Amino acid sequence: MRFLLSRLVYTAAILVAVSLMVFAVTELLPGNVVTMILGTDATPEETKRLSELLGLDRPALQRYGEWVAGAVQGDFGTSLRMQRPITPILLERLANSLVLAGIAFVMVAVGGIAFGVVTAWHEGSRLDRTLTALAVTGTSLPEFVTGTVLVLLVGGGLLSLFPSSGYNGLGAGFADVASHLFLPAVTLAVVLTAYVGRVTRTATIDVLGSDYVRTARLKGLPERTVLLRHVLPNALVPTVTVLFMNVGWLVGGIVVVEAVFVFPGIGRLMLFAISERDWPLIQACALVTASIYVLSNFVGDLVVMALSPRIRHAAQ
Repeated sequence: MRFLLSRLVYTAAILVAVSLMVFAVTELLPGNVVTMILGTDATPEETKRLSELLGLDRPALQRYGEWVAGAVQGDFGTSLRMQRPITPILLERLANSLVLAGIAFVMVAVGGIAFGVVTAWHEGSRLDRTLTALAVTGTSLPEFVTGTVLVLLVGGGLLSLFPSSGYNGLGAGFADVASHLFLPAVTLAVVLTAYVGRVTRTATIDVLGSDYVRTARLKGLPERTVLLRHVLPNALVPTVTVLFMNVGWLVGGIVVVEAVFVFPGIGRLMLFAISERDWPLIQACALVTASIYVLSNFVGDLVVMALSPRIRHAAQ
Protein backbone atom coordinates (compact mmCIF):
# COMPACT_ATOMS: atom_id res chain seq x y z
CA MET A 1 0.00 0.00 0.00
CA ARG A 2 2.91 2.32 0.77
CA PHE A 3 4.35 1.69 -2.68
CA LEU A 4 0.95 2.18 -4.31
CA LEU A 5 0.35 5.45 -2.49
CA SER A 6 3.81 6.76 -3.36
CA ARG A 7 3.28 5.93 -7.04
CA LEU A 8 -0.14 7.60 -6.99
CA VAL A 9 1.37 10.77 -5.54
CA TYR A 10 4.20 10.65 -8.07
CA THR A 11 1.75 10.11 -10.97
CA ALA A 12 -0.46 12.97 -9.78
CA ALA A 13 2.58 15.27 -9.55
CA ILE A 14 3.65 14.35 -13.08
CA LEU A 15 0.15 15.01 -14.42
CA VAL A 16 0.16 18.44 -12.79
CA ALA A 17 3.56 19.15 -14.32
CA VAL A 18 2.30 18.01 -17.73
CA SER A 19 -0.74 20.26 -17.49
CA LEU A 20 1.50 23.19 -16.57
CA MET A 21 3.76 22.52 -19.56
CA VAL A 22 0.84 22.24 -21.98
CA PHE A 23 -0.69 25.42 -20.62
CA ALA A 24 2.64 27.25 -20.68
CA VAL A 25 3.35 26.34 -24.28
CA THR A 26 -0.09 27.30 -25.56
CA GLU A 27 -1.27 30.06 -23.25
CA LEU A 28 1.45 32.10 -21.59
CA LEU A 29 2.13 34.12 -24.74
CA PRO A 30 -1.38 35.48 -25.44
CA GLY A 31 -0.31 38.02 -28.03
CA ASN A 32 1.50 35.40 -30.07
CA VAL A 33 -1.42 32.98 -29.79
CA VAL A 34 -3.87 35.51 -31.17
CA THR A 35 -1.45 36.48 -33.94
CA MET A 36 -0.95 32.85 -34.91
CA ILE A 37 -4.70 32.31 -35.15
CA LEU A 38 -5.71 35.55 -36.87
CA GLY A 39 -2.51 36.43 -38.68
CA THR A 40 -0.59 39.70 -38.69
CA ASP A 41 -3.29 41.52 -40.68
CA ALA A 42 -5.92 41.27 -37.93
CA THR A 43 -7.52 44.49 -36.79
CA PRO A 44 -7.32 45.58 -33.15
CA GLU A 45 -11.04 44.89 -32.75
CA GLU A 46 -10.61 41.29 -34.01
CA THR A 47 -7.61 40.79 -31.75
CA LYS A 48 -9.49 42.08 -28.72
CA ARG A 49 -12.57 39.97 -29.50
CA LEU A 50 -10.54 36.75 -29.83
CA SER A 51 -8.54 37.55 -26.69
CA GLU A 52 -11.77 37.87 -24.73
CA LEU A 53 -13.15 34.68 -26.30
CA LEU A 54 -10.05 32.73 -25.25
CA GLY A 55 -10.02 34.40 -21.85
CA LEU A 56 -6.62 35.91 -22.47
CA ASP A 57 -7.67 39.15 -20.82
CA ARG A 58 -7.65 37.41 -17.41
CA PRO A 59 -4.55 36.57 -15.31
CA ALA A 60 -2.62 33.46 -16.41
CA LEU A 61 -2.96 31.70 -13.05
CA GLN A 62 -6.73 32.18 -13.09
CA ARG A 63 -6.96 30.86 -16.64
CA TYR A 64 -4.85 27.82 -15.73
CA GLY A 65 -7.03 27.04 -12.71
CA GLU A 66 -10.22 27.31 -14.78
CA TRP A 67 -8.73 25.17 -17.56
CA VAL A 68 -7.56 22.41 -15.18
CA ALA A 69 -10.87 22.44 -13.30
CA GLY A 70 -12.74 22.04 -16.56
CA ALA A 71 -10.38 19.30 -17.80
CA VAL A 72 -10.80 17.31 -14.58
CA GLN A 73 -14.56 17.44 -15.12
CA GLY A 74 -14.19 16.47 -18.78
CA ASP A 75 -14.85 19.95 -20.15
CA PHE A 76 -12.14 21.14 -22.55
CA GLY A 77 -14.08 24.10 -23.88
CA THR A 78 -15.21 24.78 -27.44
CA SER A 79 -13.31 24.24 -30.67
CA LEU A 80 -12.56 27.55 -32.39
CA ARG A 81 -12.85 26.13 -35.90
CA MET A 82 -15.69 23.65 -35.52
CA GLN A 83 -17.64 25.73 -32.99
CA ARG A 84 -18.56 22.58 -31.11
CA PRO A 85 -17.74 21.28 -27.61
CA ILE A 86 -14.37 19.57 -27.71
CA THR A 87 -15.12 16.70 -25.33
CA PRO A 88 -17.54 14.67 -27.56
CA ILE A 89 -15.22 15.07 -30.56
CA LEU A 90 -12.19 14.09 -28.49
CA LEU A 91 -13.86 11.06 -26.95
CA GLU A 92 -14.98 9.73 -30.33
CA ARG A 93 -11.52 10.10 -31.85
CA LEU A 94 -9.80 8.82 -28.70
CA ALA A 95 -11.96 5.69 -28.71
CA ASN A 96 -10.88 4.94 -32.29
CA SER A 97 -7.22 5.49 -31.45
CA LEU A 98 -7.41 3.35 -28.31
CA VAL A 99 -8.89 0.46 -30.30
CA LEU A 100 -6.06 0.75 -32.82
CA ALA A 101 -3.38 1.15 -30.13
CA GLY A 102 -4.86 -1.73 -28.10
CA ILE A 103 -4.69 -4.13 -31.04
CA ALA A 104 -1.16 -2.99 -31.82
CA PHE A 105 -0.19 -3.42 -28.14
CA VAL A 106 -1.47 -7.01 -28.14
CA MET A 107 0.51 -7.69 -31.33
CA VAL A 108 3.63 -6.21 -29.74
CA ALA A 109 3.23 -8.10 -26.47
CA VAL A 110 2.50 -11.50 -28.00
CA GLY A 111 4.88 -11.16 -30.94
CA GLY A 112 7.73 -9.56 -28.99
CA ILE A 113 7.64 -12.03 -26.09
CA ALA A 114 7.33 -15.04 -28.40
CA PHE A 115 10.18 -13.75 -30.54
CA GLY A 116 12.46 -13.14 -27.55
CA VAL A 117 11.79 -16.47 -25.83
CA VAL A 118 12.17 -18.54 -29.02
CA THR A 119 15.42 -16.88 -30.08
CA ALA A 120 16.87 -17.11 -26.55
CA TRP A 121 15.87 -20.76 -26.21
CA HIS A 122 17.63 -21.49 -29.53
CA GLU A 123 20.53 -19.10 -28.97
CA GLY A 124 23.17 -19.29 -31.70
CA SER A 125 21.05 -21.38 -34.07
CA ARG A 126 20.14 -20.49 -37.63
CA LEU A 127 16.62 -19.63 -36.45
CA ASP A 128 18.07 -17.21 -33.88
CA ARG A 129 20.28 -15.49 -36.45
CA THR A 130 17.47 -15.21 -39.00
CA LEU A 131 14.91 -13.79 -36.58
CA THR A 132 17.47 -11.40 -35.09
CA ALA A 133 18.27 -10.07 -38.56
CA LEU A 134 14.55 -9.52 -39.17
CA ALA A 135 14.28 -7.69 -35.84
CA VAL A 136 17.14 -5.36 -36.76
CA THR A 137 15.44 -4.65 -40.07
CA GLY A 138 12.12 -3.99 -38.32
CA THR A 139 13.59 -1.49 -35.86
CA SER A 140 15.23 0.45 -38.68
CA LEU A 141 12.02 1.14 -40.61
CA PRO A 142 9.95 4.21 -39.61
CA GLU A 143 6.17 3.90 -39.61
CA PHE A 144 5.55 5.88 -42.78
CA VAL A 145 7.90 3.57 -44.72
CA THR A 146 6.32 0.40 -43.32
CA GLY A 147 2.82 1.74 -43.94
CA THR A 148 3.60 2.77 -47.51
CA VAL A 149 5.14 -0.62 -48.29
CA LEU A 150 2.13 -2.46 -46.86
CA VAL A 151 -0.25 -0.32 -48.88
CA LEU A 152 1.72 -1.01 -52.05
CA LEU A 153 1.83 -4.74 -51.36
CA VAL A 154 -1.57 -5.69 -49.91
CA GLY A 155 -3.59 -2.49 -49.61
CA GLY A 156 -4.55 -1.88 -53.20
CA GLY A 157 -1.18 -2.21 -54.90
CA LEU A 158 -0.10 -5.68 -55.93
CA LEU A 159 -2.82 -7.38 -53.89
CA SER A 160 -6.06 -5.77 -52.68
CA LEU A 161 -6.43 -7.80 -49.50
CA PHE A 162 -7.14 -4.99 -47.05
CA PRO A 163 -8.54 -1.44 -47.36
CA SER A 164 -5.78 1.14 -47.25
CA SER A 165 -7.79 3.94 -45.65
CA GLY A 166 -10.85 4.77 -43.58
CA TYR A 167 -12.56 3.24 -40.56
CA ASN A 168 -16.29 2.88 -39.91
CA GLY A 169 -16.26 2.24 -36.16
CA LEU A 170 -17.04 -0.82 -34.06
CA GLY A 171 -20.66 -0.77 -35.15
CA ALA A 172 -19.70 -1.79 -38.68
CA GLY A 173 -19.17 -5.42 -37.68
CA PHE A 174 -16.17 -7.56 -36.86
CA ALA A 175 -15.11 -8.25 -40.44
CA ASP A 176 -15.14 -4.59 -41.43
CA VAL A 177 -13.32 -3.51 -38.26
CA ALA A 178 -10.65 -6.20 -38.63
CA SER A 179 -10.03 -5.41 -42.31
CA HIS A 180 -9.65 -1.67 -41.69
CA LEU A 181 -7.49 -2.03 -38.58
CA PHE A 182 -5.10 -4.72 -39.78
CA LEU A 183 -2.70 -2.61 -41.85
CA PRO A 184 -2.44 0.38 -39.46
CA ALA A 185 -2.06 -1.94 -36.45
CA VAL A 186 0.71 -3.94 -38.11
CA THR A 187 2.44 -0.72 -39.17
CA LEU A 188 2.26 0.60 -35.62
CA ALA A 189 3.48 -2.68 -34.10
CA VAL A 190 6.44 -3.57 -36.32
CA VAL A 191 9.12 -1.34 -34.78
CA LEU A 192 8.10 -1.92 -31.18
CA THR A 193 7.68 -5.69 -31.66
CA ALA A 194 11.25 -5.96 -32.90
CA TYR A 195 12.52 -3.83 -30.01
CA VAL A 196 10.56 -5.73 -27.34
CA GLY A 197 11.70 -9.02 -28.88
CA ARG A 198 15.35 -8.07 -28.57
CA VAL A 199 14.90 -6.91 -24.97
CA THR A 200 13.10 -10.17 -24.12
CA ARG A 201 15.82 -12.23 -25.81
CA THR A 202 18.59 -10.57 -23.79
CA ALA A 203 16.70 -10.90 -20.50
CA THR A 204 15.79 -14.54 -21.17
CA ILE A 205 19.39 -15.47 -21.99
CA ASP A 206 20.53 -13.87 -18.71
CA VAL A 207 17.91 -15.76 -16.71
CA LEU A 208 18.68 -19.08 -18.44
CA GLY A 209 22.25 -18.76 -17.20
CA SER A 210 21.26 -18.03 -13.59
CA ASP A 211 21.91 -20.34 -10.65
CA TYR A 212 18.26 -20.94 -9.79
CA VAL A 213 17.46 -22.10 -13.34
CA ARG A 214 20.41 -24.51 -13.26
CA THR A 215 19.22 -25.77 -9.87
CA ALA A 216 15.71 -26.31 -11.21
CA ARG A 217 17.08 -28.34 -14.10
CA LEU A 218 19.33 -30.39 -11.81
CA LYS A 219 16.24 -31.27 -9.78
CA GLY A 220 14.85 -32.90 -12.91
CA LEU A 221 12.02 -30.46 -13.52
CA PRO A 222 10.55 -30.60 -17.05
CA GLU A 223 11.77 -27.88 -19.41
CA ARG A 224 8.23 -26.55 -19.71
CA THR A 225 8.03 -26.08 -15.93
CA VAL A 226 11.44 -24.42 -15.86
CA LEU A 227 10.35 -22.02 -18.58
CA LEU A 228 6.94 -21.14 -17.15
CA ARG A 229 7.76 -21.03 -13.41
CA HIS A 230 11.36 -19.90 -13.26
CA VAL A 231 12.40 -18.23 -16.51
CA LEU A 232 9.43 -16.19 -17.71
CA PRO A 233 8.43 -14.48 -14.41
CA ASN A 234 11.95 -13.05 -14.11
CA ALA A 235 12.75 -12.52 -17.80
CA LEU A 236 9.51 -10.64 -18.41
CA VAL A 237 10.21 -7.91 -15.82
CA PRO A 238 12.31 -5.74 -18.19
CA THR A 239 9.97 -6.65 -21.06
CA VAL A 240 6.87 -5.42 -19.21
CA THR A 241 8.73 -2.27 -18.22
CA VAL A 242 9.66 -1.59 -21.85
CA LEU A 243 6.14 -2.40 -23.04
CA PHE A 244 4.39 0.05 -20.78
CA MET A 245 7.07 2.71 -21.12
CA ASN A 246 6.53 2.59 -24.86
CA VAL A 247 2.75 2.93 -24.72
CA GLY A 248 3.37 6.66 -24.97
CA TRP A 249 5.52 6.05 -28.03
CA LEU A 250 2.75 3.86 -29.42
CA VAL A 251 0.23 6.66 -28.98
CA GLY A 252 2.70 9.15 -30.47
CA GLY A 253 3.31 6.90 -33.47
CA ILE A 254 -0.43 6.87 -34.09
CA VAL A 255 -0.14 10.41 -35.48
CA VAL A 256 1.97 9.22 -38.42
CA VAL A 257 0.02 5.99 -38.94
CA GLU A 258 -3.34 7.75 -38.88
CA ALA A 259 -2.08 10.24 -41.45
CA VAL A 260 -0.88 7.45 -43.77
CA PHE A 261 -4.09 5.41 -43.51
CA VAL A 262 -6.53 8.35 -43.16
CA PHE A 263 -7.66 6.92 -39.83
CA PRO A 264 -10.12 9.05 -37.81
CA GLY A 265 -8.28 9.07 -34.49
CA ILE A 266 -6.78 11.52 -32.04
CA GLY A 267 -3.60 11.78 -34.11
CA ARG A 268 -5.36 13.20 -37.14
CA LEU A 269 -7.46 15.38 -34.84
CA MET A 270 -4.28 16.90 -33.43
CA LEU A 271 -2.92 17.49 -36.93
CA PHE A 272 -6.19 19.21 -37.82
CA ALA A 273 -6.00 21.35 -34.69
CA ILE A 274 -2.42 22.40 -35.44
CA SER A 275 -3.10 23.17 -39.09
CA GLU A 276 -6.22 25.18 -38.18
CA ARG A 277 -4.54 26.82 -35.15
CA ASP A 278 -7.35 25.63 -32.91
CA TRP A 279 -5.67 26.34 -29.57
CA PRO A 280 -8.24 24.78 -27.16
CA LEU A 281 -8.28 21.61 -29.27
CA ILE A 282 -4.48 21.46 -29.31
CA GLN A 283 -4.45 21.76 -25.52
CA ALA A 284 -6.99 18.97 -25.11
CA CYS A 285 -5.22 16.56 -27.49
CA ALA A 286 -1.80 17.23 -25.94
CA LEU A 287 -3.04 16.80 -22.37
CA VAL A 288 -4.91 13.56 -23.10
CA THR A 289 -1.98 12.05 -25.02
CA ALA A 290 0.49 12.93 -22.26
CA SER A 291 -1.87 11.60 -19.58
CA ILE A 292 -2.12 8.25 -21.37
CA TYR A 293 1.67 8.00 -21.33
CA VAL A 294 1.93 8.84 -17.61
CA LEU A 295 -0.87 6.47 -16.58
CA SER A 296 0.55 3.62 -18.67
CA ASN A 297 3.84 3.96 -16.80
CA PHE A 298 1.93 3.76 -13.51
CA VAL A 299 0.18 0.56 -14.62
CA GLY A 300 3.52 -0.82 -15.81
CA ASP A 301 5.04 -0.28 -12.35
CA LEU A 302 2.20 -2.22 -10.74
CA VAL A 303 2.48 -5.10 -13.23
CA VAL A 304 6.26 -5.33 -12.75
CA MET A 305 5.84 -5.42 -8.97
CA ALA A 306 3.23 -8.18 -9.31
CA LEU A 307 5.61 -10.24 -11.47
CA SER A 308 8.77 -9.86 -9.39
CA PRO A 309 8.90 -10.93 -5.71
CA ARG A 310 12.26 -9.13 -5.34
CA ILE A 311 10.74 -5.80 -6.40
CA ARG A 312 7.76 -6.36 -4.11
CA HIS A 313 10.14 -7.01 -1.21
CA ALA A 314 12.21 -3.90 -2.05
CA ALA A 315 9.05 -1.78 -2.15
CA GLN A 316 8.06 -2.82 1.39
